[in-house]
Amino acid sequence: MKSENDAFGRALLDWAQGGTIPETVERDDGYAETGAGPEVYLSDFKGWPFAERQSVRHMRGRVLDVGCGAGRVALNLQQRGVDVVGLDSSRLAVKAARLRGVKEVWCTSTDTLGRRIEAFDSIVLFGNNFGIFGTPDRAHEVLTTWATLTNPRARIFVESTNPYCGGAPGIDRAYYRRNRERGNPPGQARFRYHYGYSVGPWFPWLFVSRSELQSILRGTGWHQARVLGERPSEPYVAILERD
Repeated sequence: MKSENDAFGRALLDWAQGGTIPETVERDDGYAETGAGPEVYLSDFKGWPFAERQSVRHMRGRVLDVGCGAGRVALNLQQRGVDVVGLDSSRLAVKAARLRGVKEVWCTSTDTLGRRIEAFDSIVLFGNNFGIFGTPDRAHEVLTTWATLTNPRARIFVESTNPYCGGAPGIDRAYYRRNRERGNPPGQARFRYHYGYSVGPWFPWLFVSRSELQSILRGTGWHQARVLGERPSEPYVAILERD
């Protein structure tokens, strides 16, 4: 992404340098709300969702932190002695992660990662980052490809939030009802970030329930080995293993 259009990357870099002003998230129907800000995106381990904290004990080997942002997850794993690589398509996010001390960060997208994914034993998509796939079809396509590229013992840690229980950011009852009326998945949305004078491009995002995730996984070569999370309104982490 071009840095001049990367409002969220600009926010991450600002926060990494001590900034405190949160981003604003706009939905495609005009609704906007104040984002989570540095308190969430730069949070230490104690501030992570329950499911994420529980997931760490199940990680093994070399870890790829997909959509690493300013390095919240990668930095913690690195401090634990884990061999971890951060991955983000935003040059500004990569700069923020490195500034905060993440040793290895790749500036690329999952689309261009290719066979390099084979070198990892645990692939992490925290921060509701299952949403980066945008649509159920795209999620199914990418996971099917990953099943052919990853090593046989690889695990994927995907995080999402049930869109029907009031906890998914930017998703309310009226919005998911509108999605249903239009024949779209209820938890599918389009957002863009505002930060200072910067306005980012529109991007698709996807929230899914646990049962919806199971449906997406059918035929991909992956299955849910374990699902971590307490309350329906909170993020959950599904640990995927090869069939």
